[in-house]
Amino acid sequence: MKYSIFDGERVAPFPKGKGICPVCASPTQVKCGKRKIWHWAHESLQHCDRWWENETEWHRAWKSLYPEEWQEVVHFDEVTQERHISDVRTDKNLFVEFQNSPMSEEELASRERFYKNLIWVVNGHEFKKNFHILHKLPNPICDFVQDIVFHLIKYNHQGRLFHRKSENSNSVPGQWNLVHVHSISEIQDEIEQNYIGHHLFDWVKPRKIWYLSGVKIYFDFGSEALWNMQTYDERGLICVQSVSKRSFIEKMGGDPTKIEAVLKSTKDQL
Repeated sequence: MKYSIFDGERVAPFPKGKGICPVCASPTQVKCGKRKIWHWAHESLQHCDRWWENETEWHRAWKSLYPEEWQEVVHFDEVTQERHISDVRTDKNLFVEFQNSPMSEEELASRERFYKNLIWVVNGHEFKKNFHILHKLPNPICDFVQDIVFHLIKYNHQGRLFHRKSENSNSVPGQWNLVHVHSISEIQDEIEQNYIGHHLFDWVKPRKIWYLSGVKIYFDFGSEALWNMQTYDERGLICVQSVSKRSFIEKMGGDPTKIEAVLKSTKDQL
């Protein structure tokens, strides 16, 4: 944990510090190693919040973008009597969780149900090489797209294809149909004119848990952009949209001038 209770106040780690856990009121002590970031840990060596994961430089850098009073806020559910420490809770009661390690379906569902108004920011370092951003897609709400069906394709396949609904009016959704396909190059100008960051992608050996989420997910691959996974059309085509990391931080009430710490934390993992 970044904070513990000392003399009635939330404090950051300090040498030889002793404190009280803000969740369970158990004794905590400072870990001031040279390899890991300074943090508070339970003296019992067992964390009281089962959702908590070991904090990395990546976690700390992201959380530090936000006011201290928003970081590691204890949230209590009066119905279930559960207490959990959120990474960030904004002044709009929006929870932002920075996730580094895999989790089970049960934990994902429980956390989204508990926090309700939640956004995930996922560290993509471990699967970056398997996550292939493919060709651009146009704004899904622009007029000409309403007649277009984009075809999924693997990253190492040649050609990018689509077909028009108006040319294949007899096709039946959900069934195999022969359709008249076109190359993406035929509509490249229209795509460029209506591009707002959407792309198809191919995720080799995906972490399928993230397809089950019911809230917004942003992948952090270490660049100056985040990639928001979302549904592109009524068929359920999944795409990603590039979002400026600076604008995301600012929109969430953070300090975009500190972004270099986040960029450095991801580069240090390489």
